[in-house]
Amino acid sequence: MPAVVATRRVRYNQGVMRALLLHVSEEELARRRRLGHDRYDEMWEGVLHMTPAPSSEHQRILDELIAFLGPLMKARKRGLLRSGINVFDEASPKENYRIPDLTFIAAGRETILAADGVRGGGPDAVIEIRSPEDETYQKFGFFAALGTREIAVLDRDSKKPEVYRLAGSQYLAIAPDREGWVVSEVMRVRFRLIPGDVPRLAVEDLDDPRTAALI
Repeated sequence: MPAVVATRRVRYNQGVMRALLLHVSEEELARRRRLGHDRYDEMWEGVLHMTPAPSSEHQRILDELIAFLGPLMKARKRGLLRSGINVFDEASPKENYRIPDLTFIAAGRETILAADGVRGGGPDAVIEIRSPEDETYQKFGFFAALGTREIAVLDRDSKKPEVYRLAGSQYLAIAPDREGWVVSEVMRVRFRLIPGDVPRLAVEDLDDPRTAALI
């Protein structure tokens, strides 16, 4: 068995709880692979974290981010943007990887992108769409150890954006400006919450604010 303890979020009385599975059989793991339920599973230093499929709203935000940021990064020759790929810590003695929603690799560092994910160094930035009770913030130590320069956290429900920049061995939150924008220097974009009955997320290109999306 690749792991003895696994964690996963399960629905209980309309809420969300975290469960520890003390015994995960090879049959259960094989069944998850066969049904495609392991698509978002992560290995945290030999411990399998089993994650449910994302919600429709999570995927809507992700799809719109890809549609806007992917072509922008390519057109500006800033780097590669990939969704749902493994980011490996090859220095760990145990299997250790995470799967951020979006992974950005700056131009000139494309060699770290392997067939099965990112190897040989950390990505330059990652974007996580945060859902209630998920493990977004618990991943920060992993990415800091790999030297990932920025993490953008976008709240699925409130649409509030946060950008964290690596300073030494930890991340510091970037304060929003007077208009509420938080800036990703690595990807050269900025994010802002547009409040309202239905909150939205605004994303703009730093070099040309006319290139923008409302998500």
